[in-house]
Amino acid sequence: EDLKIVSFEVIQNSIEILRKRCQELEHPLLEEYDFRHDTNLKNLNIELRPNAILRPYQEKSLRKMFGNGRARSGLIVLPCGAGKSLVGVTAACTINKSCLVLCNSNVSVQQWKQQFKMWSTADDSKVRLFTSDDKEKPNDSCVCISTYPMIARTERCNAETTEVMKLLKDREWGLMLLDEVHTIPAERFRKVLTIVRAHTKLGLTATLVREDDKITDLNFLIGPKL
Repeated sequence: EDLKIVSFEVIQNSIEILRKRCQELEHPLLEEYDFRHDTNLKNLNIELRPNAILRPYQEKSLRKMFGNGRARSGLIVLPCGAGKSLVGVTAACTINKSCLVLCNSNVSVQQWKQQFKMWSTADDSKVRLFTSDDKEKPNDSCVCISTYPMIARTERCNAETTEVMKLLKDREWGLMLLDEVHTIPAERFRKVLTIVRAHTKLGLTATLVREDDKITDLNFLIGPKL
């Protein structure tokens, strides 16, 4: 049977509606990024250090993400202490394009910066921070680390914050790393996924348990459990 392949562009602020409807029809959208052949985004040019040795279960998670030579959006669930940071850093090095890391607090931002410097060849010129304390402008190819509240804030910001926020929004990211992703379905944080554009979204968490009933939303907001 001949398959007809069509392509069309979806309005940015309607993507979540489309994802949800496809999920309801039991035809979930599969988001894949052909990062090796993307010539529009600059390469990040960082790689894993020799001391970054993956455990078998970490390799298994990443194989599911990169199984067909493309990067697949989705969720990786690993227990506390299982090295999900190394999984995230490895994914960023593999895709080798600009990466936006989002986490819950300024403390976590500093921890992620240390993880990137520990496990990869990224230095301070490659790792940029955007928090209430740091307003470092992202450059053409970088790892930018911020918090969900920082990106989703609606109150008026000072000129410096507004400028960095515009730089984050006006570009496409190769990878968006979402730490403690079980916090994402909260309405405030959902906005992040429509504000910032990324070819691949990888959610990392130790648990897929929430107090409300919105955890299943992650399947269409980000992707399936990998």
